[in-house]
Amino acid sequence: MFENIVVGKADMDLFYLFAYDEEDWEKVEKPKTLFTEERFLPKLLVDAGVTKSNSEVRKNRPELVCNLDKRDFIKIKWGKKYVFIAVFPE
Repeated sequence: MFENIVVGKADMDLFYLFAYDEEDWEKVEKPKTLFTEERFLPKLLVDAGVTKSNSEVRKNRPELVCNLDKRDFIKIKWGKKYVFIAVFPE
C-alpha cells in the first residue's frame, strides 16, 4: 500500500511535503509514494491499495467521490491508515 500520492507534475521538491529532509525522502518516503496523472479520487485510492473498489468508496465515504483538479494537499484517513495526497495543476 502506498502512503503518499502525487497527482500531476510536481513543481517543487517533494521532500518538503512528505519528509524531514532529502535523505528521508530518498530512503523512506519515495518508495511509499505513488506518482500518477489520475484525478478521480476513488480510483486513486484503489490504485494506492487503500480500498478494493470504487464502489466501496461510494458506499462508505460518498464525500470522497470527486475529481482533484485544483492544487491541494489532502490527508485522508481510511480505517487505521492515512494517505497523503499532493495535487498539482495540469
